[in-house]
Amino acid sequence: MASGSISTLGVGSGLELQSILDQLRDVDEQQLINPLKSKVTTIETQVEEFTLVKNKLLDMRSHVLSLSLASTFMGSSVSSSDETVLSASVLDGSAAQSASVEVERLASKSTWIATGMESRDTVINPLEEDTTFTYKVGAAGTSVAVEVPPGTTLAGLADLINDDPNNTGVTARIVDNGGSGDERYQLMLQAKETGSDNFIVLEALPSDSGLNMTRQEGDDSSVLNAKVVVDGVSYLRQGNKFDDVLPGVTMNLYKTGTATVNVSSNTDSVKELITNMVSTYNELVQDLRSKTAYNEDSKSFGPLRGTSVGDLRFEMQSLMTSVINADSSGAVTTLFDLGMAFERDGTISLDSAKLDSMLSEHGDEVKYFFLGDSELEIEGFADKINERLRSLTSGIGLIEAEKGTAKERIKDIELKIELSSERLERRYATLTKQFIELDRYMKQMTSTSDFLSGQFDSLSKGWGNNSK
Repeated sequence: MASGSISTLGVGSGLELQSILDQLRDVDEQQLINPLKSKVTTIETQVEEFTLVKNKLLDMRSHVLSLSLASTFMGSSVSSSDETVLSASVLDGSAAQSASVEVERLASKSTWIATGMESRDTVINPLEEDTTFTYKVGAAGTSVAVEVPPGTTLAGLADLINDDPNNTGVTARIVDNGGSGDERYQLMLQAKETGSDNFIVLEALPSDSGLNMTRQEGDDSSVLNAKVVVDGVSYLRQGNKFDDVLPGVTMNLYKTGTATVNVSSNTDSVKELITNMVSTYNELVQDLRSKTAYNEDSKSFGPLRGTSVGDLRFEMQSLMTSVINADSSGAVTTLFDLGMAFERDGTISLDSAKLDSMLSEHGDEVKYFFLGDSELEIEGFADKINERLRSLTSGIGLIEAEKGTAKERIKDIELKIELSSERLERRYATLTKQFIELDRYMKQMTSTSDFLSGQFDSLSKGWGNNSK
């Protein structure tokens, strides 16, 4: 029931006064209030659509921003023709190159092994005083003397060497060679790191220990180094992992053999960014088109028709055809050179094969197109697009300005709705009072009529009786 109505209105007169009042109010609201509410709904839809457009612009900008960074074009990839022989990794920005690598020898650890003994518990210091086990790592290394107390066993000596706080890089262990008799258990001393720099020198064995140790690599410490031949040039390295033979390339050796190492520019990430930029552009223009075009089903234009955003797709189309002359060769001056083509609906198609070819054969030209040339003060394509997208999506940009204007319009209309509603309230408060008076008057008239009718009936009956 409308505000200000009285449920008993019309009871006195028998007329449907409340229904008449409500119908009059509905008509006024449809003429005065509902059109304003409809405008608010329309503008609120616009605000939502502005936000969606802004999100699509930000999406596109994220890809364009990456294309404006020099680091994006510095990606490199490396491959090995035989990963079982060696693998490789490469630093971004490394020059394209190819090299034939032959692994002649892997780096190994310096190793000493003793003649066998009967048990792990064989005593190797039968004396009543301490003796020493002395060694050093590397020709210029510091001598390390391990004190060996009386009664120390073979296994105990290994523990003393390993637990020594002065240990300079060796590991001792007892090897069970599976033999029988008194030669089954052997003490082995091994460097923790590979290469000739970690060549172990034994300087003294415990007295009367019975230890007789032999260096497994012989006297030539160079055999501990990895040996590789790269494009006919031999290299010795301390370990099986090194990064100082091919510029920017780290190689890991696994076994002897040959492999080819290829370093190339990694264009996959650049291609992905260009493809994503075009995809987000297509989503944007299709969205703008649908939100401004005439809809045959609804017989109306899209919600952004008549706004400045409505013309944005034409501006974006113009930007995407920008000509950038940052490279003197002229191989890449527009996106058309990279395989771009415009479709009838304003979207862009991209020839993937042509893009691959241009990235492979004209990588530097593609880079200059997107980055420009700071020395010649030539703005790159990516910076040009990014700057416009930034201005469109900033807090004081076109989108936020449109949203701000729309929200102010909503406030103005809501104020009109409030004022119109107040006027209607006052008007129908007055009408309600008038209808109440009408109802009261009609009730009085009805009562008077009933009274007079009763009097006339009585008089009529009286006259009738007298005549008889």
